[in-house]
Amino acid sequence: MASHPATIRVEGLKKAYYNDGVPTHVLHGIDFEIPKGQFVAIMGPSGSGKSTLMQILGFLDTLTGGRYLFEGRDVSKMEDDELAAMRGEKVGFIFQSFNLLPKTSVLENVMLPLLYSDVPMRDRQKYAMDAIDIVGMRHRVNNLSNQLSGGERQRVAIARALVRKPSVIFADEPTGNLDSKNGQAVMDTLLELNLVKGHTIILVTQEPDTAAYAERILTLRDGL
Repeated sequence: MASHPATIRVEGLKKAYYNDGVPTHVLHGIDFEIPKGQFVAIMGPSGSGKSTLMQILGFLDTLTGGRYLFEGRDVSKMEDDELAAMRGEKVGFIFQSFNLLPKTSVLENVMLPLLYSDVPMRDRQKYAMDAIDIVGMRHRVNNLSNQLSGGERQRVAIARALVRKPSVIFADEPTGNLDSKNGQAVMDTLLELNLVKGHTIILVTQEPDTAAYAERILTLRDGL
């Protein structure tokens, strides 16, 4: 019986940072896999290694030990340019601080990831509008991002994460700067992307209410 490789598989994953040759060990040999289409929350106290793990999984940082397989490909052996290509094509990011350009329209913000893509110029606006429609922000498409509420900005950030049709969406404390009503709306959007659109979603959070949206919770403590 042939089975599809997990979207993400890590084996004995380790991460250490070196300062003047002295290592600080952050991740101490982690093992797990995430099947395609799963909604996973990574929880743990501050300093447990959650954000470091997400940065490695999202090709923003590299591991120092173990293996990381993404869609069956060994990421641990990739050069920087390969990692950059994977980061551009395979994953989308949503951050607590939105990271939108302030005096730039919703449409232009969502189109940003397409600047360095091989998506033809004539198709870029359509890709962006499709993503904007998914998060229900068409009525704001020409507004500047600094004219939006926090909840609207986060929905635009979700659209930007979707625009290149990534395999995995990473959300790092996506409700951290929002009140409970807007936070719930953002999590409802992510849940719909998972259940209806089939996106694999990896959420980093310290909030049990937020983590409850996921079908599975991985808990880190002291890098394990």
